[in-house]
Amino acid sequence: MENRAPILTDRYVDKADHFLQGMRLLADDFGAYRTSIGLLAIHSAISLNDAILAGVTGQSGKSEDHSSAARELERICGELKVEKMPGVRHFSLLLSRKSDIAYGDQRIDDNDVKTVIDRAERFANWAYTHFKEVLGGRRS
Repeated sequence: MENRAPILTDRYVDKADHFLQGMRLLADDFGAYRTSIGLLAIHSAISLNDAILAGVTGQSGKSEDHSSAARELERICGELKVEKMPGVRHFSLLLSRKSDIAYGDQRIDDNDVKTVIDRAERFANWAYTHFKEVLGGRRS
């Protein structure tokens, strides 16, 4: 699998890594940083997905409709015969939580935060396993 946009891919991978590292750093204090942790987890996955799309298609994946990003990832996985279900499922769950965490009127609890952290970590593991030629070595 050839990387069609290595510079752009690298920029998105950097962003994903920064979000993931921030999530991990703040995870030591759920009470003070619940919303921030959740959004960092979600944005780490969005940036990593953008890196995959850039590397595979050669184009930026800046759609504001994140559900279309999940469908595009699923399509690419199908074309490349990548085991897609776990990764796409983790990514889709993270995307489904974005509005609630960022704009919802309900307080998110510790279990919500633990779930998005877990899904962000699982998505990153899946991505670096199945798209290692495009993403390069894992940074975090």
